[in-house]
Amino acid sequence: MIKIVNGDLMEASEDVIGHQVNAMGVMGSGVAKCIRQSFPEAYTTYVEYVTNFVKENSRTELLGKCHLVLMDGKVVANLFGQLTYGGDGNQYTKTMALYKAMKDLRDFAESYALSVALPYLIGSDRGGADWTEVYKLIDKAFDGYEVTLYKL
Repeated sequence: MIKIVNGDLMEASEDVIGHQVNAMGVMGSGVAKCIRQSFPEAYTTYVEYVTNFVKENSRTELLGKCHLVLMDGKVVANLFGQLTYGGDGNQYTKTMALYKAMKDLRDFAESYALSVALPYLIGSDRGGADWTEVYKLIDKAFDGYEVTLYKL
């Protein structure tokens, strides 16, 4: 079940804040940049994860992964839905990779009875994916489990 609220995702009351990331180890704009500024540990852990992963694997193998960073009182879920980035109007979001990462996030959250927050327009604003399609994938990934979308 999807709930939409007006507010700042960085101030979400939910246990888990999920957001889309690229496989390049860069959080330079949009929600990712806000995560980097608000939760520096989530950023440094993400960079280490990408760096270590690509030593033995292809970057494309990061797509669809849900990387969890556990911090005091909050979990940041880095959802690998983009290989690269651009924010130039082109589509960088790989919708099925984002969907797989969201499914893994849902499974984790449900296992520990954690609430989940995501940004409204995830994958569609800077990532360029069609919001109608992404919204349907969120609804499918979280079918029967509440997810809150934060809209500024």
